[in-house]
Amino acid sequence: MRRPAKKSSGDQNAPNLDSFLDVVTNLVGILIILIMVVGITARDAIVDAAAGKTESVEPPTLSIPARSATPPVELAPPTPPEPRGPSLEELNGVAQDIASIQNQIMQAQEQAKLAFEERNQLQLFLTSAESTLDQKQSELSDSKQREVMQQRELLQITQQLEQMYDQIESIHQYQPEVKELAHYPTPLAKTVFGQEEHFRLKNGRISYVPMERLVEAMKNDARNHLDRARRDGKAVSRVGPMNGFIMEYTLVNRSYEMDTALGTATRGGVELLNFTLEPESEEVGFPVEEALRPGSRFRDIIASLDPGRTTITVWTYPDSYASFRSVRDDLYEIGFTTAARPLPKDYPIGGSPSGSRSSAQ
Repeated sequence: MRRPAKKSSGDQNAPNLDSFLDVVTNLVGILIILIMVVGITARDAIVDAAAGKTESVEPPTLSIPARSATPPVELAPPTPPEPRGPSLEELNGVAQDIASIQNQIMQAQEQAKLAFEERNQLQLFLTSAESTLDQKQSELSDSKQREVMQQRELLQITQQLEQMYDQIESIHQYQPEVKELAHYPTPLAKTVFGQEEHFRLKNGRISYVPMERLVEAMKNDARNHLDRARRDGKAVSRVGPMNGFIMEYTLVNRSYEMDTALGTATRGGVELLNFTLEPESEEVGFPVEEALRPGSRFRDIIASLDPGRTTITVWTYPDSYASFRSVRDDLYEIGFTTAARPLPKDYPIGGSPSGSRSSAQ
């Protein structure tokens, strides 16, 4: 440090800065030494506390000058700090685990190295064998080479024959599942024109529908409503119940114009528009399994019919298609031809003069 310039003789009595700088330098050095001593002492105390070697230090007693005869009060010794962090045994266990893992890693690396070297050796042997084989083949004559190629082809053909023999043997041992197919002598449907009896199949229950008797009752009842149909243009009436079914029919008054030799003629009259059959209850009839048993009401009705002259028409709803197949098979064994009339859900049995006839098989 450059010293300041000397002052004139008039300022010789002013305070000297060199002494002040020396004092400051000495204080800074003393502070540095104190900081180092405190740091070393604190480190030793932490190490001793962690190792559980903290020695109990008897604190000095604090005496206060008594103004009276009261004895001095001694303060209780401070509780030594509890060691924090893992114990020495835990640190040793962790160190042992790390060493074991390192050993396993080294062993795995050694094994991988040995496997890689072995692979390289095998690859070297394979390459050497292929080169030797190529060299030997090149040394052979053309006839020898053809012979070698034929032997290879023969080996391939032999392997293919063995595979074919295995397949043939497996085919001989295979037993396919046999499915029985129902055969009906009249696969083509034909329109029914003879005697026809009707049954209703819904909710797995089959019931007899006395169609012919209901139609006869409708004809007799319609005579009582002809005048009303002519007067009002339409008349609706009901007959039944018969065997649990009610027939509702509609009569209408219609007129037609016809061309004749004398001109246009008008002709009219009361006609049947349509009819529907409604059961008194959805529980009408019997379950199919019960109806197909011997001695049931269904069996009695079927026994009173002639299979050679009668066709059985079954009005079937979507929920009973499976049951229809059981009924059809049973009727086929007896000798009846069966006609199925599928109906939409909740659609009644019905008919009209312009309707279609059943088709039986």
